[in-house]
Amino acid sequence: MEFGYTIPLQRPLKMKLPPPQTAAAPFFCWDVHLLTVQQRKAALAMNRASRYCILLYGMDPADWKHLPELVQGEIRAVILREGLSEFEAARYFALSGPLNISQSLGAESTAALNWAMRTLLQHASLLDDRRLSQPQAAHIMNNETYHAKTLSKHGCPKEFFLMSFRCL
Repeated sequence: MEFGYTIPLQRPLKMKLPPPQTAAAPFFCWDVHLLTVQQRKAALAMNRASRYCILLYGMDPADWKHLPELVQGEIRAVILREGLSEFEAARYFALSGPLNISQSLGAESTAALNWAMRTLLQHASLLDDRRLSQPQAAHIMNNETYHAKTLSKHGCPKEFFLMSFRCL
């Protein structure tokens, strides 16, 4: 599994990361970005293959120290929330391999993250200050239609994410 941290995330974490690994399949890669929404820090993670998003909102300084574990925990939670089994979640993590943290891919990742952030900001009123995980806001981002160049078709991140599980 690979997490590609954006430059805005690397700066406050004081990390200098290597370029992304190209060996990992995009389905097992997530770009992770730092943003501020309604004066609160948030981590937005997006799957490179499908644009499927997770959002951790209201991150405090201690949370950033455990970011990889928090993102992996949320990935497991969304796999189950999408109706897949614990076996499929375990298989996803087993097939993804050990965690590698690197830089995000750059322009391609930035464009996809910007697309998700625009959707998020349009629905910022749905964010729940009482919880770190934001399934309601993520649900909206994951049901927005876009054109997937790699698949040559229109669809939504949720559809493409679940379609990838059928290929495992």
